[in-house]
Amino acid sequence: MRRSGELPELLAPAGSWEALIAAIESGADAVYLAGKKFGARKGAKNFDDSELLRAIELAHLYDVKVYVAVNTLIPEMEIEEVARQLVWLYEAGADAVLVQDPGVIRLARELVGDLELHASTQMTICSLEGARWAADMGLKRAVLARELTLPEVEEIANDAPIGVEVFVHGALCYSYSGQCLLSSLIGGRSGNRGMCAQPCRKPYRLLRAGEQDDRGRPIKLEEVSCRGRYPLSTKDLAVYPHLKKLVRVPIEALKIEGRMRSPEYVGVVVSIYRKALDAISRGDWTPSREDERELALVFNREFTKGCIGGADRRDLVSTDRPDHRGLRVGEVALWDRCRRKAKVRIEGGLVPERGDGLVIISRNEELGFVIRSPVDFEDGVIWFYLPEPVEKGSEVFLTRRAGLVYRQGPRAGEMIPVDMKVRWEGGRPILEGGISLSGGKVVRAALKADFSMVPAIKRPLSEDQIEAQLRKTGSTPFFARNIEIDYPGGLFAPLGEINRLRREFLEVAEEEVASSFRPSVEEAEKARVGLEDLSARRRKAPRRSPPERSRPSISIYVSTLEEVSGAAEGGCRRVYFEPVVGIADGRRCRPEKTGPEEVLETLHLAREISDRWDVDLVWKWPRIVRRRFFDFAAPLLERARVVEVMVEGVGLAEAVSAQVPGMRVSGSIGLNVWNSSAVEALGPSFQRLTLSPELSWREMAELLVRSRSLSYSPDLEVLVQGNVEAMVAENCLLSSALGCEVVAGAGEDFWGIEDETGRVFPVREDGEGRTHVYNAVELSLIDEVPKIVDMGVGSIAIDARGRKAGYARKMAEIYRRSLMGGDLSGLKREAREISLGGITKGAFLRGRKE
Repeated sequence: MRRSGELPELLAPAGSWEALIAAIESGADAVYLAGKKFGARKGAKNFDDSELLRAIELAHLYDVKVYVAVNTLIPEMEIEEVARQLVWLYEAGADAVLVQDPGVIRLARELVGDLELHASTQMTICSLEGARWAADMGLKRAVLARELTLPEVEEIANDAPIGVEVFVHGALCYSYSGQCLLSSLIGGRSGNRGMCAQPCRKPYRLLRAGEQDDRGRPIKLEEVSCRGRYPLSTKDLAVYPHLKKLVRVPIEALKIEGRMRSPEYVGVVVSIYRKALDAISRGDWTPSREDERELALVFNREFTKGCIGGADRRDLVSTDRPDHRGLRVGEVALWDRCRRKAKVRIEGGLVPERGDGLVIISRNEELGFVIRSPVDFEDGVIWFYLPEPVEKGSEVFLTRRAGLVYRQGPRAGEMIPVDMKVRWEGGRPILEGGISLSGGKVVRAALKADFSMVPAIKRPLSEDQIEAQLRKTGSTPFFARNIEIDYPGGLFAPLGEINRLRREFLEVAEEEVASSFRPSVEEAEKARVGLEDLSARRRKAPRRSPPERSRPSISIYVSTLEEVSGAAEGGCRRVYFEPVVGIADGRRCRPEKTGPEEVLETLHLAREISDRWDVDLVWKWPRIVRRRFFDFAAPLLERARVVEVMVEGVGLAEAVSAQVPGMRVSGSIGLNVWNSSAVEALGPSFQRLTLSPELSWREMAELLVRSRSLSYSPDLEVLVQGNVEAMVAENCLLSSALGCEVVAGAGEDFWGIEDETGRVFPVREDGEGRTHVYNAVELSLIDEVPKIVDMGVGSIAIDARGRKAGYARKMAEIYRRSLMGGDLSGLKREAREISLGGITKGAFLRGRKE
């Protein structure tokens, strides 16, 4: 935990060896990086094992911590491989490992209990309850969701027994990190596996339908004119001007995003934030316009101060373009056809120079180029050679500054001091020393020479000669600060032998520094034994056939009382009822506010319906639960007359059980259950867990087999039908595109966004104004029901939210008939006929692209 008066740690990305060097030289306190597998940025260069070991050793020489990302979700077949990676990282001396998968947390605690774990932002920790859960699981730090406000961050930092880390600069995801399936659903490239294809940076048309049929499908879709073509493209985060506010909060680390960025980007951004933090520490910092300009030049999609800086949720996106903006420098005054030169009127003091990159934007096109010829500047106007014609009045942006290099921080060229002492024992020199790291740590090293000096016949070596050789540290990262020589005199050895002694001593010194960050031999052996035990347990063939049991029950997600009735009439076993709970906080466009008594009345009416049909009523909480909703909903639980609550975030099951002891809790797809180790980690707090829809049937089958050997396993459920929720975002897409006044009058209209292939993704706003985007095509596993039954799942689920009572009733009937042995081909036709956007088997059949 950060102590009073200390600066927060400055944490830099290192997606390549060059970026690692830039981060260290520019003053980062720590870096985060990944190996070739299990990191959430597979598009970065990353590090193989030998490079990773070198990176850890180099960073530790400069007392820079190394956090290794193992923050993808892990299918059952990779459990042993990721376990080996955890043990290897422990032995290599990694300072911490970033994790997303609850199963990986459980594995690490079993195998390498001393290895520090940090909850990645992909864990979607956005509440005090989530942070407490992470602490209870043994994690030392939580990277909080980027959607939190500073007061929320401060509450968690003050009240949770765990360090907190926040992003301060770099790219933002449109969706809450860890909750985005859009890339996976569209093309099989899962963001939760580091493979995101960034569909949020693509253009979309906004569509609207005033009427829907009795299955919740739009009757006539029409395009709506809106602001920009990129409604999902976020601005870049830049908290730099507000840094002083963050330093006042007990945040442990400030994180810069950018493992896929260039070394120049890393160097510029880290050096600017380093300089600012050091000035804040001295008490003499004010934001520099020059530094803000350099941050914008190195890369920006337009900056936002983000939720942590108090930005309006509409300010999170920039809908007109998804790429680097640079800085506007002026506009085209003239293009001279004869001389093929452009005349640009400069606005402000930023004048383009030879070698700079420019983008000229007219009404219909963009032209990007590098200035190759000299630039003539006079009276606020520049002329430069440009063979392409451009329109008068076109905007001119500087996107690359040839002369922009990062200002190397305090470690650039820094040598590590070594204090040496050399003494002799029977003519054999012994070189000892202390290596002083920048954090105050001193590491001891010693080497006894493998040669003896002999009495000189003519010219004995002097102390000055010996000292001169010891000071020749050459290309090593060390310099000899103090040298003490306890020399008996009168001895001789070739100078080459003294040089060799020095070289070998410095190699020993470097290894001693590396070893000082690694576990002891006994601790490493204990971890390896644990790994062998894990492998042996998993080699024991578990039962392949499920135990005798009744057929799976049917669960249905619904959002209205009418849908509750339809689902119950259709023959489901339980309904996950997620009524809209409008919490007025000035952030929601639509004026409805739902009071506690209204919510209770709705839940009581739903209970009456479910009792009439002997159906279990489960109160489904939103995908994202933060302080405002929890404080509203938790006190209602005892009076809600529900048998169970469903949540999608870590820590909420425990918080619900603390509020109402004995209340059953189910977990939905937001928990990202990918393996039996995650089932084991989460299971004790849950009655039921839903498997991730990103898993293939083989991965599900293996998970289910392994879970049956656990001492306790909750019922496991598979989502089989519905438009899978692909995104949940803090931004209100509709208000950003249209304005709040238009959205407020939209009533119950159907909204969607259409991509360039013509697929329409339904869009809904929840009670707190968040945007939910659903897959354009319905998941439908109706003809896979026999395979699912054979797997031994406890229940199957249908998502009928927003699809009206007719859909819920009919789809429940279809799946009930399939479980009773009905004609699957005919049932599939019926499911397709009432689907929204057609049907797909998704990852269940095709798996994912890796």
